[in-house]
Amino acid sequence: MVKAEVGRSYICKPIGVSHELIGCIERTYINTAVVYVESYDQRDYPLINESKYRMLVKFCDISAPAELVS
Repeated sequence: MVKAEVGRSYICKPIGVSHELIGCIERTYINTAVVYVESYDQRDYPLINESKYRMLVKFCDISAPAELVS
C-alpha cells in the first residue's frame, strides 16, 4: 500500500474494473479514494465511461505512483 496524496497520480485497480489504470486522486475517505481516470485499458471503457471517468479505489489496491509522459 502506498501513502496516497490528493492531486497525485497512481497506478491502481478500482472497484469493478478488470485491469489496472492510472488515476489522479481527487478525494480520500477512511479506506478508499475517488480517482479521476487518466489512462486505462480499452476493455474497461464501458464501465469507465458510465462512471464519468471517476472511480472508487481501495487504498490496498493502489500499487505505485505514476507519471504520465507526453
